[in-house]
Amino acid sequence: MTPIIGVCVKWIGSQPTSGHEADARFAQFSASDQAALEVALQRAEQQSARVRVVSVAPIAARSHLVALCASGAHELVHIAAEGQSSSAHVAHELAQHLRDCASVWCGDYSLDRGSGSVPAFLASTLGAQQALGIVGISATNNNSLDLLRRLDAGRREIVRVMEPFIISVEGSMATLRRASLASTLRPTANIIDASLAEPSTLSLGDFSPFRPRPRTVQAPAGETALDRIKAATSANSPQKHSEIVTLAPEDAAQYIVERLTEWGYLS
Repeated sequence: MTPIIGVCVKWIGSQPTSGHEADARFAQFSASDQAALEVALQRAEQQSARVRVVSVAPIAARSHLVALCASGAHELVHIAAEGQSSSAHVAHELAQHLRDCASVWCGDYSLDRGSGSVPAFLASTLGAQQALGIVGISATNNNSLDLLRRLDAGRREIVRVMEPFIISVEGSMATLRRASLASTLRPTANIIDASLAEPSTLSLGDFSPFRPRPRTVQAPAGETALDRIKAATSANSPQKHSEIVTLAPEDAAQYIVERLTEWGYLS
């Protein structure tokens, strides 16, 4: 059975300015989305696999998606949708067409300053490993990859992923190859039309900030109000910001429990 490699791309239409309507001719895909497609095409050549491009996009994006797939993709799944949807909903719809893919490649950002969270939701839905911010790839075998991942402050780390996996690449990873004239004039990708389902009405309940449980505190002792205020504020006690205790592990654990009980955190 021929393996399938999935690619998720996001089409960004031009925004209306100065009272003029948006012009679809100036819409485009981000550099990272194009890099994801190029890397997927390269891996497909190594594995004799097919490349499937999946996108949630409006009807106006159809010609742009077909032109993108002319670079070498074998299948195009266009999930027609107008307006904005949550990342979780988009990932759920994408997953319906990517379950048979050994790997899925995505861009790490979109031109509309999106959250970049769709790959994470997609990995959760498909039960696949995820790696993001990838700037380098080295193959180990057909089922695993060693990836160079960008970290903060100029640092890097090498991570290994096993199929199935979801990978988000940066735009510097690769430059998408130019489509041939023949592919541009006569697209060869198999086009599958789908529609975006209504978001689930499942309620996750109400959320509120975390509030620690109340604990019992002894009333301040003292004959006069001033004495009780001093006791409550520890005005008469010497200031002590730290305490160093050296104990064996078992004794240290018991000491921590005793202090937490004394402070009212444990009953």
